[in-house]
Amino acid sequence: MNPVEHVISTRQAEFERAFEAAKQSSTTFETKLNERLNATTEQKTTSIQTITDAELNRAREVYEALINQADTKTSTVPNTTAETTETETKPTTEPTNWNNYQIKPISAENEEKYSELIKTAAAKYDVPEALIKRVIQVESNFNPSVVSSAGATGLMQLMYGSNRTDPATNIDSGTKQLAGYIKKYDGDLKLALAAYNAGPGNVSKYGGVPPFKETQNYLTKIIE
Repeated sequence: MNPVEHVISTRQAEFERAFEAAKQSSTTFETKLNERLNATTEQKTTSIQTITDAELNRAREVYEALINQADTKTSTVPNTTAETTETETKPTTEPTNWNNYQIKPISAENEEKYSELIKTAAAKYDVPEALIKRVIQVESNFNPSVVSSAGATGLMQLMYGSNRTDPATNIDSGTKQLAGYIKKYDGDLKLALAAYNAGPGNVSKYGGVPPFKETQNYLTKIIE
């Protein structure tokens, strides 16, 4: 073997040894990496599962607590009613007959509150004053600053619009909305109130008053 061939042979042998070492090193590294990744994935999966179970248990507890509260609350409405307790005192008048329904009277302490604003809205939208008053009492107990957990605001617990804590704006907008539902359901006050409480989508979905306990309780607080 001449000197040139000897050098080539030597370099080739060195290259093959280096290549083999690198390949083994690479294989070892890949194995280690896969082991680490698999371990991390298992750890993550375990952690996520643990958190999920805990949150589900907590959610179940909260749900059951809310159901228990709904059974005992005197004023709870899913979409529009503030979470306030209505204070009933002896009414000063008898129920008001309107369109085949009897509208329950409000408590004596609230009788004169916002009476001019209510009278104006009643005349403007052709809705009985007694109905507006009763809705206000059930919704907010005549507190213009009440805000529910769902964001319903003011005397008639409006979900949308500006200046909702302003009594004049709130009564006007709430009465307009209520009048729209009365017209939509051809004067059926029960359906109109159900729509005001639970939304017209639910009235349409269930073909009448939705089977929500809150909505059914809401109706019994306003009409007989």
